[in-house]
Amino acid sequence: MNDVVPVSRAVKWLVGDRLALVLHIGDGPLAYELADQGHDVTIVGDDVTAVRHRHIAYVRSQGDSLPFRSRSFDAIVAPELNDEVAALAEYARVLVDDGLLSTMTRRYDDSIPWMRKLRTITGDRSGSITPVDTFTASGLFHPPQIQEFNAWQELDFPTLMRFAESTKHPAVPAAALSAVHELWREYGEQTGSLRLRHETQCLRARVDKSQLAADPEPPDTVLIDFR
Repeated sequence: MNDVVPVSRAVKWLVGDRLALVLHIGDGPLAYELADQGHDVTIVGDDVTAVRHRHIAYVRSQGDSLPFRSRSFDAIVAPELNDEVAALAEYARVLVDDGLLSTMTRRYDDSIPWMRKLRTITGDRSGSITPVDTFTASGLFHPPQIQEFNAWQELDFPTLMRFAESTKHPAVPAAALSAVHELWREYGEQTGSLRLRHETQCLRARVDKSQLAADPEPPDTVLIDFR
């Protein structure tokens, strides 16, 4: 596999230039890329069911109230960022002063025949671009910075399978991925790799705690940490 440099640069840009304490909302591939870069990552969400990385802390939690003390994280990465004021206020609460709230959207080139076929197998999970004003809706974040990265990536068969698993729609059963073997035989077996083109848009905004009320105590929540 040849992992094109801009992919790792894009992930690094989300949390800044230093190693950081990162809260990742939901169990997703971005969390694992950040952990592999050396960041101290905690995953929180109702989709936490098992330990998948020995250097990541897993916390199962329901609802919008984050079960962490105020000023616990340098950065929050939310793959699906909405503009609900309650959620944005929680993100602002658990960030350190000047901490970062970030999101990243990856879009894949569907003009490539094998990619169109893979989408049919895994289900369509085309990312929608987060509106810039989502960050400023609550008045708790400074105007966001934007970076865009375009890159090619070469996938061998194991990497293709991991890519299919990470982009599979939740409604698609895992057994459906057996069709990826036939896709590989048709498009990748002779050359030993498939080329994937993707466009990545990253947004990040620094918290503005001047409008935040006095820090409340963390919510009374039952935590399950799988470390």
